[in-house]
Amino acid sequence: MMGQKKFLLLLLFMTVVLNFNGNITFVVYYLTFVCSFFVISSIAYDENDNGYPFLFCLPIDRSVYVREKYVFEILLNIVSWLAGFSICFLFQAVRNNLDPLRENILTMLLILPIVLIFDSVVLPFQFKFGNEKGRIVLLCCFIIAFATGYILDQALNLSHGILNLIQYHPNLSGLALGAVTVLTTAASYVVSVAVMKKKEF
Repeated sequence: MMGQKKFLLLLLFMTVVLNFNGNITFVVYYLTFVCSFFVISSIAYDENDNGYPFLFCLPIDRSVYVREKYVFEILLNIVSWLAGFSICFLFQAVRNNLDPLRENILTMLLILPIVLIFDSVVLPFQFKFGNEKGRIVLLCCFIIAFATGYILDQALNLSHGILNLIQYHPNLSGLALGAVTVLTTAASYVVSVAVMKKKEF
């Protein structure tokens, strides 16, 4: 992360620039989604120059290695979401107009579990196919994610049924979405551990 601090600063700069556009939902989605790729890049760095055989000579097994990546993913997504939300809050506070933030808070809260689910789908493929083949899978997932985001955005503009459901049944909706996120992440972790245990270096 420190080695890519210039890229992180560029991300923060882009987040600030995008705030002038006024689409605060996209700002939070952009920062959270792009930061999640640091987990993928960390796996690629580990794989380069026969890094895996060296890593597993250390007092660490494959299950611990996979678990570390998932913990890193969750923490990184939460921190990047909070950073994006905080930047948007500061901008709206300076403008003395917090209404857009209040109106889009539910949509913004949906971003974090969506990105977590996306990462849970991508990580097993990255462990399975490695850096080279994983790029193709990653590109396909990237396209699917943005297409899904666009479709959801259009659907929410046409109908607020999902948001109304969350608004009138926040506890039920939150539990359902949380359960889906936890189950997807847990299943992804189990698959990733199985993939790594079978992988030969």
